[in-house]
Amino acid sequence: MKLFSLTAALATAFPSFTLATSLLWPVPQSIESGHVELELDTSFHISGPDIEHLQDAIDRYTQLITNERWIPVQAPFPANNQTAKPKRSRTTLGALKILIEDEDQILEHQVDESYVLDIPVGKDTGTLRSKTLWGTLRGLETFSQLVQARPNLNEDGKEEIDDYDQDEEPDYDNVGFEELYIPNAPIRIKDAPKYTHRGLMLDTSRNYFPVKDILRTIDAMAFNKMNVFHWHITDSQSFPLQLKTAPELAHQGAYKLHQRRLVYTKNDVKNIVEYAYKRGVRVIPEIDMPAHTGSWALSHKDITTCTGVHYLPGGDWSERLAAEPGTGQLNPIKNKTYQIVDKVITEVASLFPDSLFHGGGDEPVYKCWNQDQSVVDYMKEHNATGVDLLNTFLQKELGFIRKSNKTAIIWEDAVTNDNLPIPKDVILQVWINPVQNAVKKGYKVIASNYNFWYLDCGHGGWGGNDTSYDEQVPPAIPKAVAAALEKNQVSDNYNTPNWGGSGGDWCSPFKTWQRVYSYDVAFNLTEIEAENILGGEVALWAEQTDETALDVRLWPRAAAAAENMWSGRYDENSVKRDIGDAMPRMFDWRYRLLKRGIRAEALQPLWCGQNPHMCDATYPAVFQSM
Repeated sequence: MKLFSLTAALATAFPSFTLATSLLWPVPQSIESGHVELELDTSFHISGPDIEHLQDAIDRYTQLITNERWIPVQAPFPANNQTAKPKRSRTTLGALKILIEDEDQILEHQVDESYVLDIPVGKDTGTLRSKTLWGTLRGLETFSQLVQARPNLNEDGKEEIDDYDQDEEPDYDNVGFEELYIPNAPIRIKDAPKYTHRGLMLDTSRNYFPVKDILRTIDAMAFNKMNVFHWHITDSQSFPLQLKTAPELAHQGAYKLHQRRLVYTKNDVKNIVEYAYKRGVRVIPEIDMPAHTGSWALSHKDITTCTGVHYLPGGDWSERLAAEPGTGQLNPIKNKTYQIVDKVITEVASLFPDSLFHGGGDEPVYKCWNQDQSVVDYMKEHNATGVDLLNTFLQKELGFIRKSNKTAIIWEDAVTNDNLPIPKDVILQVWINPVQNAVKKGYKVIASNYNFWYLDCGHGGWGGNDTSYDEQVPPAIPKAVAAALEKNQVSDNYNTPNWGGSGGDWCSPFKTWQRVYSYDVAFNLTEIEAENILGGEVALWAEQTDETALDVRLWPRAAAAAENMWSGRYDENSVKRDIGDAMPRMFDWRYRLLKRGIRAEALQPLWCGQNPHMCDATYPAVFQSM
């Protein structure tokens, strides 16, 4: 057997293309594999300690493996008849035994998720060893991806191909482990995540998502070894979370549609948190403030400023009252504001057991506070600026979070843009500036740069009466711009939005999976500085997404971020992971997500997976050597 990183694996394995080990997603840190096809015994079973969540996971993965019966979509390269046929083992794999060092370890921030998976040949039992249950869950996911099904054969021993019946789906409920096997055994996988915080942020304020869709998203996260569901619950557009201590916020602030109030109840939260926990996913709530709080005004207009008005009076961006439609900010000089904020944070913190709590803090627009005369008078009396008021608010908010025994996360703005003295025990989520800006100030960070990991980008503007799209011919380039382009000999690189330019939304273009995969969160940092990176989160803001488009907006692009966070941008030999090497695995993984009920969007025509390297953007080196 030979130990190899993915890059080395593909380079050395192209003559035989070991599908089982090289199509894993996310790719493990190290793999040893052989050339034997190991059948699963018809009585195969997974056993482990009598832990409730482990037994649930064993049941889930047993059902998944027997029902999925996966046959790779990605074809091997080159054709099988050009390579030696794999050997079939004379013995079968009868069981997978799970061993856990610390059976009582709860799911928490920076929990150990490492595992070692051994699939032997000539022995009845494989082993999955981990320090915690949460490492076991990651190992079970890897094991499930190793298992394949043999295709049905006709009387001539050839693969049976039937016409596709739109109304008929195969029923595998009673098939069990018949004709299931693991290629490339024996296998040893030693694996652990590069980053302990591997998250997905979903905004449920701009548009509402039913609980079933949130649960499906959590399933997909677990398939991709992501472990943090960052729930951006509230924003200016709606306040969908029912609270016992402040019921008026959701009663007035939640959306009403078809005579129904779109809310999340206490029981909904409990079900989501428990469902996620069983799958090794932590749920971190975010209640964004002091900006993004227009929905609070529907029940408490007296504690907000500039609510219910157009966000862009006069059309001049410098005069904006909010970052987007939906004005309203909490009034930072009123005692009542903090009484309500305290109640909200205290109750929300009690609903979510995780040790982290996201307090928002992004995109304050100081002109919004200037619309309230009492605030203007206060600022004059105390010689205060808008930045001073933001500091006052955040310090009190952080105190409430601390009082609830939580560690606070806020968006980076207050530190990287306004240089406020936020305590160093607060985690910064970096979205608009380079990670190094926050790290060099001494903060722990979560990376979410919009240039790479904002999945809502590239779908055009969503504002009404925007006539800028009505252009039948390209507009003339402004003379000053044309002169500058000509001077620098880059005139061919200029395009206006409707003619090949950025598109109409602020963060265009669309972030392809390749772009998502390419994010180097530790770029321009030393090894010591990079230790301040806890991990990252891919983000979906929901202005143009609801339940009908959730899966295709997220998957498989979020899976690209998942591998980036689990496997790292570089392998164990400090070799950058290559998009070309990842493509066959991503292609196959997308189809596997479909099989698992996740409606992931297509990446290429099916033809590309069945004709390896023929869709590569540049002439592949593998063809040059043939």
